[in-house]
Amino acid sequence: MATGQTLLNLAELLMPELQLQTGEADTARGLIALNAAQDILESLLASEADVAGSSVSTLVTVASQEWTTFPSGVMRLDRLQFINPTSLLPDWDLINRKRVGGHRRGETWLTTLSSSTEGKPREYWTNGTRIYWNPVPDAVHTIRWYGFQSAADITAAATFSAYPEMAYLPLATLACKILKAGLDDETGNLDAVAKATLGPVLEAMRRFNRDGPVPYEYAFHHDT
Repeated sequence: MATGQTLLNLAELLMPELQLQTGEADTARGLIALNAAQDILESLLASEADVAGSSVSTLVTVASQEWTTFPSGVMRLDRLQFINPTSLLPDWDLINRKRVGGHRRGETWLTTLSSSTEGKPREYWTNGTRIYWNPVPDAVHTIRWYGFQSAADITAAATFSAYPEMAYLPLATLACKILKAGLDDETGNLDAVAKATLGPVLEAMRRFNRDGPVPYEYAFHHDT
């Protein structure tokens, strides 16, 4: 089982002058650099839809409160679903109203009237700090979210399982580049390693599921 020390060992292979074993002089700086490298990797992963979206959890609404705090550490929100309180399974997907303040749209007198009452949320808009609901929740409701959530900080002794083994070398390489930048050292060799490893890793994570195209989905009924 890999730990943070596994990544520190890889960093020592790339920069043999580093002292990254338990209690050695560079361990603390090495961990800071590894966590900065993890931040860089996560910013790349979060910017792409359907990549590393393995985080699933829930949040709860507050009765008569228009908004709920955005879930902590979530860097990319992929979907929200209303959870049935009896079956504990999703009843419907919430519609993402992407225009600013779009959860309180007023297209006609009818939609304005319907959106002014409280009920079970069907739509939402978010600014990344709060999630605003339509209609305003009439009770405590459970909403399941799917998305990409940042991993815990890397420590030497703790198990490291946030990312697959193929990501270990790119993380260690980025950490070494950060350390060298702090020393104002040349990073050409590490740049080559980073380019050779990070690109294929990102591509593999993009293509984890190649099971055909997305099918058509008919979600609304229309009467003429």
